[in-house]
Amino acid sequence: MKLSRLLLSLLALLVFIPGVLVFATRPTPVDQIHAGMFPVGSEQRIEYASALNVRRGPHYRYAAFTHLVRGTVVTVLEYRDKWVRVNTPHGEGWIYAGYLSREMAAAAPLSPGTGTTGGGGAVAAGNRTPQHLLRADMFPVNSTATVDFASHVNIRRGPGNSYGAFTHLARGTSVTVLEFSRLWVRVNTPSGDGWIFSGFLSNDAVTTARTGNVSTPGTGTPATGLGTRTPHAQLRAENFPTNSTQIVDYAFFLNVRRGAGTSHAAFTHLSRGTEVTVLEFRGGWVRINTAQGYGWIYAAYLRR
Repeated sequence: MKLSRLLLSLLALLVFIPGVLVFATRPTPVDQIHAGMFPVGSEQRIEYASALNVRRGPHYRYAAFTHLVRGTVVTVLEYRDKWVRVNTPHGEGWIYAGYLSREMAAAAPLSPGTGTTGGGGAVAAGNRTPQHLLRADMFPVNSTATVDFASHVNIRRGPGNSYGAFTHLARGTSVTVLEFSRLWVRVNTPSGDGWIFSGFLSNDAVTTARTGNVSTPGTGTPATGLGTRTPHAQLRAENFPTNSTQIVDYAFFLNVRRGAGTSHAAFTHLSRGTEVTVLEFRGGWVRINTAQGYGWIYAAYLRR
C-alpha cells in the first residue's frame, strides 16, 4: 500500500506540474517570463506541453476546467504573475505562460522586461495597425517608415512568423522600405536585409488609416484626408482643361470610381503625388485613365 502511494505521488509530479497536464519538454524558466512577452491582443502558440491546463485563476491552486493541445494558438486577454488569461470554447481561463512558445525569448535576448511575441514579433506591443487596414501603397519602395506600437520588433528571414528572427529594431527606428509582400516589409538593418511586420510601422499613411479615414471600394468617402481639400464651389472646368496634367494632393489615397460621384463604386485608388492627365471634367469630377481602366476622381483632391 505504501509503495503504491509513493508511485502515485511520483506520477502526480510528472503529470500535474503547475499549469500542464502532459509534460512535453522543459518550459521557459520562470525568471525569464515577463509581461513584455505577452501584450494584450498578441497571439501565442502553446508549446513544450502536449496538453495545457486552463484554470479558473492565475495559479495552479485554481481548478482546471479544460485543456488546450500543443500547437493551439491563443490570444492574450490579460497577463498576471507569469500566467495568461485566454479565451477557449469552454470560457475564459488562465494558462501558465512558461508553456507558450519561447521563440520570442530566443529572438530578442535583450534584458529583463523585454522579449518578443508572435503575430509579428513585437515586444510590449500597443495597438498595432489591424491587418485589414494594411495596404501595399502605404509602404512604397524607398519610402521611410518608423518602428512604432512596440518597444522592439523582430527582423525575420522572410515575410512571415514561420521564418526565424535574427535581430530586432527598437521603437523609433527609421527604416527604408525595400519591398512589400503579404503585409510584411523588407528593410535593411546593420545585420542585413530582413522582414518586419508592417503593422508595427508608422508613417503618415498609417496614421490616416488608424484614424478611420481609409475608404474602401464602394464607400462614400472620396479620399483619406490630408490637409484641406478645395471647396466644391471653387471647382471650375477652366482649372482642369482636357489633356492638362494634375497632381493628387490633400489626400493619401484618392479613390478612382466608375462614375462622377460617390454613389459609384471605387475600383482602385491613387497615392498622393500621382500625376494624372485630365480627359474630361464634370460637376467637380475628373475622368482619367489608370492601369485598371478609365475612372473618375474628385477634383477637390488635386493640387490647387
